[in-house]
Amino acid sequence: MNSKNKDHIQNEPQAPQNGPLETGVKIDGLQQVIELLKYADPAFRESLLKRLTHRDPQLAKSLRKMIK
Repeated sequence: MNSKNKDHIQNEPQAPQNGPLETGVKIDGLQQVIELLKYADPAFRESLLKRLTHRDPQLAKSLRKMIK
């Protein structure tokens, strides 16, 4: 690479260190799911947990413990 190309690369604007996900509102998705399950209609809660059990039994088991 010649010096002209090096200067061009060094003079390019730098991307900000914090991307859009890092500067926005922080979301605790797991906590939101726990809150949803705690306050959901019992039939709806059980339906969600049964479907989740088929996909990820360990997660479903953990959520059941957390919502009690």
